[in-house]
Amino acid sequence: MRLVAHLALLLSSCVPAGLSGFEVMVDGSVTDADGAPLAAAEVTLLGDTGEVLGTTTTDAAGSWSFPLYSDSDRGNALHATASAEGLGTGSGDWDVNLLSAETATLRAGPVQDWEAVHRPLAPFRLDADGTSVSGRIVDPSGSPVEGLHGSLQPGWNAPVGAAASASFTTDRDGEFSATVETPGLYTAYVAPADGWAGTRFPAFTNTSLSPVAATIAPLQEPGKLLATVLWAGATDLDLHLTAPLRESEARTSSDRFHVWADEPVHPERVDDPDDYVAQLARSATSGPGPEVIVVNTPPGAGELHLSVVDRSHESEADAGVLAETGALVQWWNGEDIPRYAWVSPLELANAWRPVEIDTRDATVFCVETYTSAVLSSDAGSF
Repeated sequence: MRLVAHLALLLSSCVPAGLSGFEVMVDGSVTDADGAPLAAAEVTLLGDTGEVLGTTTTDAAGSWSFPLYSDSDRGNALHATASAEGLGTGSGDWDVNLLSAETATLRAGPVQDWEAVHRPLAPFRLDADGTSVSGRIVDPSGSPVEGLHGSLQPGWNAPVGAAASASFTTDRDGEFSATVETPGLYTAYVAPADGWAGTRFPAFTNTSLSPVAATIAPLQEPGKLLATVLWAGATDLDLHLTAPLRESEARTSSDRFHVWADEPVHPERVDDPDDYVAQLARSATSGPGPEVIVVNTPPGAGELHLSVVDRSHESEADAGVLAETGALVQWWNGEDIPRYAWVSPLELANAWRPVEIDTRDATVFCVETYTSAVLSSDAGSF
């Protein structure tokens, strides 16, 4: 079964009598694996010291909401769990920084800051099927990686260092399996070691809905970036990167370059591949991939965008196939924490922008934008 928690920060100027500070309304929904709402599912919110902030239940439409108040200048960690009769417990970790109504942010996992507007979180799932977690890890060439030691931490995007429920080691085929006590969603984590930058990715006890694989990458120097997408099925997913041109290349400050399957390198007229600013290092026309883009030297100052397009159904506005692929985007840009984003299974879209990076200070924004109004050849769509 699946728990889908679309948390939002909805700022309100009304505060009930006896409560100080401003209100941040945290809300979400709970559905089963078929998208049907689960009524009377219990949702519990805990604060940064483990105190219970409150418990609520979903209504007939599977929806729930809970207000948080603050007159403090500190950020509040938020841990949410949800459960329904006969199903395992789903959980996730966020930081709701209650600073002021103007500056409140929602952080979806470690150092992933979002503005105080509606942003869909990646979905969770309540699972009734089994307690075995399995998966496969490959390198950017698609080759399996043997001998990686990792752990499984409960919940979506569990903080690095969170208590582990199980450990694993990949075999000669890059595959692993582990047994956990509670069915549901876990974060798999492999720490940086032996030239690898490490990896993090979602792992489920229901393997039929898991990402088919995850990628591990070599260590990346600051200013360089490696990004991958993996997915299931015969659909052709394309990974796109757009970024500002460097000052020496640009005619105006808004000029950008675009790297994807039909424009695999930038700049085009160079003799040595090492001189590429960015390139599509590996292309794939069906799952599992990976499709890989690398940035070798810093682009211009501004926003770098990573996007995924369902090229097989690009002209079909409501195809919904992208949501069914279990697409997993991972990226490494010299940070200590490997990053990932998983496509929402509820979005009827054929284009997904999971992340933006400010090249001026390497700030990462997980924007989770879905749209059907893109043209692959138009850099302005991204």
